Amino acid sequence: MAMLVLEGEVCLCALLFPFLCPSLVDAQQYFLPLKWPRECGPREFFSSTEFICRPCGAGQQRAANGLSCICKPGYRLFRDYGGANITCSACNTGEAVTQDGWDCIQCGAMNSSTKILSNGKCACHNANEILVERTQNGKLLNQAGCQLCDAMPMAYTWPNSERNLCAKCGSSFIISAKSCDCSDLTVADGLCFSSSASVDARIDFPLLSLPIAVTSSWFAEHLLGARLACQNFRNTTACQALGNMCVMAMGSLRATSGPCQILLHIGTSSTGSHTNNIPTWPVGLPWIYYNHPTLPGDTRPILEAMALPNTFSTWDTQKRRLHIVLAKYDIQGNFLGYGKADGGKLQLCSDTASRIDSAYIFGTTYRQMCSISISVLQSHFPEPTFFEPFLEFEQNGQLHLYALPVLNLNLHDSFGTFINQGSDRRRWVLMRRFLLVDAVGGLGVPSSHLLRFVSSLSIFVTLVPGETLGRIFPPLLSLRYSEIDLETAGSDSMVQVSFSVDYSMKQGENQRQTDIALAVLGSLAVLHALQKTVSWRRRQGLHLLDLPSVVNFLIFFAGLLANVFFLVAFGTGLYWLIFYKNQQQVTVLLPSEQEEMSFVIYVSCALGLKFLQILHLLIFQTSVDIFFLDWERPRDAAEILAETSQTSMSEGARAKSTISIWRTYFVANEWIELQTIRKLSPALHILLTIFFLQVIGFENLALREPTPSLLPPLDTDAACWSRILRFGVCTSVWIVLGFLQIGLHSLCYERFIEDKIRQFVDLCSMSNVSVLIFSHCNFGYYIHGRSVHGRGDASIDEMYTNLKKEEENRCSCRGLLPNADVQTFEVATSINMRRRFEAINQTPAVVVPARLNGQALGVVEQNIQSYHIMNRFLSAFIDHAYKDMDYIVRDKTTLEKVLDMEIQEPLDKSLFYNDPRHSFSRVLCYGHSSTLLLFEMLLFCVVDLASQDLVLAAVITYFMQAVQPCVENIVLAGSSVC
Repeated sequence: MAMLVLEGEVCLCALLFPFLCPSLVDAQQYFLPLKWPRECGPREFFSSTEFICRPCGAGQQRAANGLSCICKPGYRLFRDYGGANITCSACNTGEAVTQDGWDCIQCGAMNSSTKILSNGKCACHNANEILVERTQNGKLLNQAGCQLCDAMPMAYTWPNSERNLCAKCGSSFIISAKSCDCSDLTVADGLCFSSSASVDARIDFPLLSLPIAVTSSWFAEHLLGARLACQNFRNTTACQALGNMCVMAMGSLRATSGPCQILLHIGTSSTGSHTNNIPTWPVGLPWIYYNHPTLPGDTRPILEAMALPNTFSTWDTQKRRLHIVLAKYDIQGNFLGYGKADGGKLQLCSDTASRIDSAYIFGTTYRQMCSISISVLQSHFPEPTFFEPFLEFEQNGQLHLYALPVLNLNLHDSFGTFINQGSDRRRWVLMRRFLLVDAVGGLGVPSSHLLRFVSSLSIFVTLVPGETLGRIFPPLLSLRYSEIDLETAGSDSMVQVSFSVDYSMKQGENQRQTDIALAVLGSLAVLHALQKTVSWRRRQGLHLLDLPSVVNFLIFFAGLLANVFFLVAFGTGLYWLIFYKNQQQVTVLLPSEQEEMSFVIYVSCALGLKFLQILHLLIFQTSVDIFFLDWERPRDAAEILAETSQTSMSEGARAKSTISIWRTYFVANEWIELQTIRKLSPALHILLTIFFLQVIGFENLALREPTPSLLPPLDTDAACWSRILRFGVCTSVWIVLGFLQIGLHSLCYERFIEDKIRQFVDLCSMSNVSVLIFSHCNFGYYIHGRSVHGRGDASIDEMYTNLKKEEENRCSCRGLLPNADVQTFEVATSINMRRRFEAINQTPAVVVPARLNGQALGVVEQNIQSYHIMNRFLSAFIDHAYKDMDYIVRDKTTLEKVLDMEIQEPLDKSLFYNDPRHSFSRVLCYGHSSTLLLFEMLLFCVVDLASQDLVLAAVITYFMQAVQPCVENIVLAGSSVC
């Protein structure tokens, strides 16, 4: 009974255990001990289904792979169900195991000496014997024996590689040795030759940190055989293998007995014809060199002599791709067939299929760069594959292939000079065959492991100039190889590789037109700078040529030359943007990145010169003299006593204090606020520019892809930007938005909302304060602010009454002349008037400390006295009180307005020119909005061209705009304001 109870409790616990301890159950189900196959014993194998070591059965041992068992020597197979499920049976003493391992047999029959090897199998002593264990119908013999193969004529047999069959000898043995025995002759690469030759099995690796020449084990094993087989028998595979070795040696002619020299020697010694009448392509030999390597000559006839019949279109899907075909060979020289270059055949970087294949969209400049590990290169290219490129085209309904030249930049001549890296095309040696990765040629004797790979592969396509069909010259493949020592670098090292496709056309005519435009506009800029200098000298009152005149001429010329550079650059960008993006047959191509450097220089020069103009503008603003003329007159005695009865000032000071200075201060403060106003909002302008360029997608028009699209397809993601197109797009958007802002500001905002310039003139009239601005010694601007009501210091009732009179035309006009409304004038002063102004204005302005002492107060009183004298002088001058310093008011002639200069000099009388356009804004930023707009645009574009980052360009430009008001305030502090 107790036993039954105990058994019941155990069963209950077993049933409840999975629910009470689920974690332990899971651990028992999924926990496995880690066991490596190499940790298994000599009589154990690793079970790939259980991941543990299992013992082999009786008479068995572990197989070489460690994953199964085989019979021990002296044991035969009895059953074999695959893997470790075998049964072995021991052979009797003196018996050996047959070659297939299923039977036991005695050695020694057919009068041939046999022996039992350590593996328990029979073997023959002589090299020309085969082992015979069964009859022809498969019946096992009683004893194994050796059969002699007949190596003499009429038979020419020799044991095969398994030594179980007499096979026919190779042709080289029959021809050279007249038998299958080549022991007295030369055996190379499994072939028999009657003559011997010397070869150089070294490969140069000149790009390593320590340049070396490696004795390649591949060359040592196969070069002699390939040479003799190609030279003596014209063996196609051997000749192709010899050509491959020449490519592995980078086409170098440095080694006199290297593969390239050997191939050239075989070709020159051949008396046969040439394939397709090409001198460097002898019949039966591979075409390795496009032109003769020892006498290269000019390559322009190869690259630019014939235009291919292909026509390319941006709209036809069949005609908008480069159909490059590759002939492929393995390292042994076997032809692997043709294949398209699509699908990344020439690209080591991996990417999506659409991005990779976009490299062959015609007209699209393509860039691809990545880092790739050496282990990936070794795994993908355990042996090199060799390519010969062709361009597929159709003519008369038939498909043809055009052989494309290859420029190996690592090719060096017999002196070790990299002749293909120079710009002299007469020294170039063009090849036909190339490889991507070579992990075999650098395996040296005794123990070196060097890897050579294509670090840069570029395809250059040149458009035929002056045609409307969109034809091209033969494309050129340019390759640059890099080398790395795997013994020091390791297989996990990363290397940089790149792939690119560049399109170009001769830009000589375009460059000539650009030079003509620069010359013509530059000449006009010189003339305009001379005219501005003459105008400046007139306004300064100068008569002799001096250094300031020369400096100002250079500064004027710099600003105008900046405009010239900008106009040429903008016209160039707009031209390419219109004609490149709006073509169906591809007839024009963008300048290359190297040719764009002159364009970048133009834009950079424009920015630098425009910056000089901005600095000159700031210096110009510091030299401006401004005087605020107060027309207000003292009130009567009763009002003065009522207002000043509580003061402690002297009677003279009390009389002067009856005219409030706060109106003048208020006008001066408003003038200061006018310094930084613009006709557009800089921050809004930048935001709108970024919105249209990046959000709307106008930036995508700058891609080096002839199809115009704001949202380009995914297969053009790898296309790169054109600096010319980028400048054209950015400037077009910037200028259009700028003109729109200025137009809306002038036509709408100033007319219906607020016009600060006109408001300032109205404020002067309301304050009874005029403003005289001297921008030059003898030239300036005058704002007539004399109140038509005779008083500006009025109560609110008086002010309302005065405004009502003006509204109802019950008072005179505000203008300087009777019945005239013009309040702003350009002033050309006479010499006498300017001298008198300077004499009064000799006292320098001082900064009054917070607590005035007697000495400081005396200086301030002197300044106050000078102010009153100047105020009285200018009031009298405006009222024609001085006959020797009078003035006349007139309009500028059309010529004067166009040239912006005064033809008539003010000798005796000053000249006041009516200026309803408010030209006094020229001393403000408001009057230089176009100059500032152009400077900021050039800054934005230069930063973008340098970084190709619109956001960074916007941030830097906005920072410059934010700093500008601070600079303006500093500049204003240096100007003379009275």
